[in-house]
Amino acid sequence: MSSDTPETPFPKENRERLVVIFHPKRVSLIFLYVFSVVLIITGVGFMSATAYGAIPPSELAWNMGSGAIIIGILIFTTTEMKRSYTLYIITTWNVRVRKGIFRRKTTRLFYDEISECRTAIYPQEKRIGMGDVEICSSKIKNGPTIVFEEVENPDGVREIITRFMQTIPYPLHWDHIDRGSV
Repeated sequence: MSSDTPETPFPKENRERLVVIFHPKRVSLIFLYVFSVVLIITGVGFMSATAYGAIPPSELAWNMGSGAIIIGILIFTTTEMKRSYTLYIITTWNVRVRKGIFRRKTTRLFYDEISECRTAIYPQEKRIGMGDVEICSSKIKNGPTIVFEEVENPDGVREIITRFMQTIPYPLHWDHIDRGSV
């Protein structure tokens, strides 16, 4: 009994497909980015002034300048890592939020469990085209289960999720998955 293609338990059309992965916008963390760059520039300026002789050279002067540079670099790196290791994932079966660098935590919600999908956009965020998408579960009544924070075009993201909610296939393709596991 030979066959050219191995048998798969699920047909291709029933498999989960990735729709989009995105991150929070950098502009949502603009204060930390600006603060870190100001610290780096201040440290470089302080060290240059010490080398030029405008500030009397001493161990304290060099330590303050190099400390400002190091702290600025650490703040900038930490901020960028936090942003890049926060993933908002939309697939054909569910929505997920994955956060963390070393301890990755994933929260997943299937489309048949979603009761409401709404946006929360503040006036300051609206001007730059970002906002939050709040996804509520039918199992948890006390607030949103998943929040996509500071995403670009939150109304478009809400529309994608709402369309997937409206086109849930029956029988569910993901019925074989344990809902408690991630």
